[in-house]
Amino acid sequence: MKFNLPRRQRKSFESIIGVSSNNNFNKTQSLEIFENVKKEFMKSPKTFGSNTGKQDDILEMLVILSHQIAMEYKDLNVVLKQGIPEIIKEK
Repeated sequence: MKFNLPRRQRKSFESIIGVSSNNNFNKTQSLEIFENVKKEFMKSPKTFGSNTGKQDDILEMLVILSHQIAMEYKDLNVVLKQGIPEIIKEK
């Protein structure tokens, strides 16, 4: 699958993951990318009241990625836990 990201998110994606969003990724790679972006979100500084914070931008990218992964792979669902998306496998 290829991730379709808005232009403002592409550079952040490439800096976090290290590869272009135009590459084809399989299911395992997509889930690893999601987890890497989620780890980056957890350790990023808060955005509110900060010029250097990136947490809101990364959260937006996390929501976009989780939605695209869930749409591509029908056995996966997205659940929000405290506003943070998590991907769970359906039985």
